[in-house]
Amino acid sequence: MKPMLWLALSWFVVLVPGVYAQAPESGGVITALAISGLKRTKLPVAERPLKQFIGQEVEHLDMNAVHAALMDTGILEPLTVEIQDAQAGDGKILTVEVREKWSIFPLPVVFVSSESTSFGGFFIDTNAFGLNDKFFIGGMYASEGWMTAVAYMHNPVREGFPGWNLSGAFAQTEQHHKDQHNEDLRRFNVNSFNTLAGLTYPVTDKLQAALEVSYKQLILQETEAPLAAPESGARVIGITAAITLRKSRWDGFLLAEESLSGNYTFMAGLESPSFQVLRFRGIYEKSLFPGCKVNLHTGILYEPAVPLLFESSPMAVQITILPRSFSARHYGRASLGIEKYLLKIPGGVLSTVVSYEAVYSSGSILGDQFDHGIVGGVFFYLSKIAIPALGLGISYNIPAQYLQGSFSLGMSF
Repeated sequence: MKPMLWLALSWFVVLVPGVYAQAPESGGVITALAISGLKRTKLPVAERPLKQFIGQEVEHLDMNAVHAALMDTGILEPLTVEIQDAQAGDGKILTVEVREKWSIFPLPVVFVSSESTSFGGFFIDTNAFGLNDKFFIGGMYASEGWMTAVAYMHNPVREGFPGWNLSGAFAQTEQHHKDQHNEDLRRFNVNSFNTLAGLTYPVTDKLQAALEVSYKQLILQETEAPLAAPESGARVIGITAAITLRKSRWDGFLLAEESLSGNYTFMAGLESPSFQVLRFRGIYEKSLFPGCKVNLHTGILYEPAVPLLFESSPMAVQITILPRSFSARHYGRASLGIEKYLLKIPGGVLSTVVSYEAVYSSGSILGDQFDHGIVGGVFFYLSKIAIPALGLGISYNIPAQYLQGSFSLGMSF
């Protein structure tokens, strides 16, 4: 109870001022951009999210939208936003001063939850070649096994040009598929190899389409005292088509997101049955007042005829109240919560979140299950390092009476 009491009391921290932004002047149209403060980042990378404001009337310009566009890059922090007169003509210049976040760093990782402890390290560059490309390489070790992974994601810089991504991972693990009480339902050893190549195309500044091809191979290993283990390994080739509609807004303290995404995957079995995957995710975050926003998150995963080896964990739809080693074919999730800004320090912004989560799952052993519970957490949004957020969380599954804690690192590749 002490962590939840701390979360409740922490809501009474007083707000402090945010980033400086000059109020829009009356009259005139934005005809140009001026960006200062860039060191490593290429100018087109910073200009691309701001081009949407060219042609807008100054008096209708939303300064918070300008901040949100820059913050969405993940590598730039806006310091000042001003409107200046053009030297020639009647146009106005949207003038922005930014600070580049630290983007190259070794990252030691320690993950501690109620289930297990793992540790490792990664070398990360979140602004490779100054193009806002993402790169990482590293590995993790735990009592259940080890894994290593490498990935590179190229973001499109110019209109009409697609981005692309490549990744690969190898793992040697003792798999534990658990129920809501964290008790083993299956136990077996497996070596897994995954590789993926994809293209992304920005249809508009808010709409993005993607196409990916993947290869997955799972090889069963000798297991001491196996439990309900599958009979053989599997190899599949997957083709995924995805579409995402997303926009964000900054209220002076917190970034709020509104997004819809969906994808369809066909997995062609090479040594196993073929199957299909449908996935949907929706996020609606609305600022109630500066520094406080309401969050509504939904997720659906539907995998008819999926083989046992390819059943998904709750992380497939960001479920918090189930053990990470839980396994099911289908999931449905809805979460309603509220996030409150606490304080701002030179290193970033601290906030706290409380939410209620309801979950439906359907698996090959447990069948249809319904769970619900309370989730609380503290997040630190870093302003100088290009990592979206660090978080400490606690969740309680009410029907299962299962309490767990977690640490999260908000990287997205």
